Amino acid sequence: MKVLFMTLMAVIGLFSAVPVLRAETVESKLAVLEKLPPQERQQSLLEGAKSEGEGVIYANMDVAAMKPLTDGFSRKYPGVKATSTHFSGASIITRIDSESRAGKPLSDVVLSGQLGVLALIDKKVAARYRSPEREFYREGFKDKEGRWTAYMTNVMVSAYNTRQVKKEETPRVLEDLLKPRWKGKLTMDSQSYVWFGTILQYLGEEAGLRFMKRLNEQNISHQRGRRLMTQLVAAGEFAMAVETNLNSVLSLSKQGAPLWFAPMQPLFLSPSLVFLSSNASHPYAGALFIDYLLSEEGQKIIVTTNRTPAHAKVKSPESQLLEDQDVRMPDIFDIGNRYQAIGNRYREIFPGAR
Repeated sequence: MKVLFMTLMAVIGLFSAVPVLRAETVESKLAVLEKLPPQERQQSLLEGAKSEGEGVIYANMDVAAMKPLTDGFSRKYPGVKATSTHFSGASIITRIDSESRAGKPLSDVVLSGQLGVLALIDKKVAARYRSPEREFYREGFKDKEGRWTAYMTNVMVSAYNTRQVKKEETPRVLEDLLKPRWKGKLTMDSQSYVWFGTILQYLGEEAGLRFMKRLNEQNISHQRGRRLMTQLVAAGEFAMAVETNLNSVLSLSKQGAPLWFAPMQPLFLSPSLVFLSSNASHPYAGALFIDYLLSEEGQKIIVTTNRTPAHAKVKSPESQLLEDQDVRMPDIFDIGNRYQAIGNRYREIFPGAR
C-alpha cells in the first residue's frame, strides 16, 4: 500500500511539473540561438520555424491592421504561416489566463494593448526571448529579462465631431470635460481602464476619483470598442469621445469623416506589448514572427495602420503631429499590476459601463 501511494504521488508530481518543463524547453531552445553568430542564428531560427510550419498569434489589434503584418511575414518567410486570432478589449487577458490555468495554452505569440497582461507575465506566461531587434527599443519599452517588448504605442486623445464642435470650444485640460456644455454629449469606451488608471496617476488617487465621479455626472454613454465609438462621433451621434486612440481619429479623418482630436494637455501613451508564450507549441515560428514585428520592415507596416511604431529609427506622420505636444508615458507596471482593481473601480464609478 505504501509503495502504491509513493508511486501515485510520483505520477502526480510528474504531471504537475509538465508546464514548467515545457516552459524551460521553450526558453532553452531559444537561448541556444543567442550564442550563434547572426547569420547562423537566423538560419537556425528559420529552419526551426519551417519545421513547425506555423505560428499562432493572439492579438487585440483589429483584423484590418493585423492582416498586413501576417501577410508581410508570410511573403518574407514562405512555408511559415502566421495564424492570428482577434480578441476585443480585455477578453484576450481572460483567454490567456484560462488557457494557462487549464494547462492548455494555444498561442505562440501574444500582442496586446491591454496592460493587464503584465500581471499575467508575472505568472510566467511569457518566455524569456531576447530578440536581436530589441536593441533598437528605448528604455521603458522593454523589460530587462526579455519577456516583453512594446512594439507600438497609441496616443489617448479626446475626439470631437468638427461639424458640431468648433476648435476653440474643445477642451484644453481635463477639467474642461466637466463643463455644462458637454452634458449628455459625451461617449466613452466601457473598458477604458488604461486611461482611467493613467488619470488617477496624473491627478493623484483621491483627486482622480473625484474627477471621475464628476465626469460620470455628465450622463456619459458607454460603447464597447474604441473604433465603433469613434465612428459614432464621426456620424454625429455624439459630440465628443472622452478617450479614444489617435490612430482611429486619423484613419477616419483621412476618409473624409468630420473628426479631429482635442488639443488637451498632457497627452498620454498607451503601449501595446508583444511576448512569446512560455508554453508555445511553435517557439521558433513565434520567435521569428516577433523578430519580424520588431524589425524596421515590420514597424514600417505598423506606420501604414496609422499607429506609432516603438522602433527608435522608424517615424510616423502621427509622431510628427505630436512634436510640439506634451506627450507622456504612464507607469505601465502600476496599471498592469492593478488592472483588475482598476477595472472594478471603473465599473463602480461608471455604472453605464457594466
